Amino acid sequence: MPSINYTPTRDLVDSSPGFISFAVTKCDRTPESVGKEHTALSGNTESVLYRRDIEWQLTVSPFTEEQLQYWREFEASCTNGETFELDTSDIPGGKVSSIFRLKRKSFREMRYGAYEFYVSFTAIEI
Repeated sequence: MPSINYTPTRDLVDSSPGFISFAVTKCDRTPESVGKEHTALSGNTESVLYRRDIEWQLTVSPFTEEQLQYWREFEASCTNGETFELDTSDIPGGKVSSIFRLKRKSFREMRYGAYEFYVSFTAIEI
């Protein structure tokens, strides 16, 4: 079962352990190239590659309202580029405890039925 280990910095939950274990309903690993391309009037194209990121798009299985506070603490603690460990060893192509950062504005909290929630987010492998 995948898990996240992070440093709680916002103290939204009293004595938050900074550890969340969860089940995944969707997990996509995508290489993302970051750079620019310019085509001159002559037709010549110049391409510059700055970096190549490995992005993991994760959707968590529905959970109860009690667990929602821990996900909110995780999002608040890692929203500004803070790193966290994500154990993806149970997922094909994953590793044990790699270092990630949360992609800005990728964390989504959604309601699933009356009393259940789920979250989705994109983690960038460092």
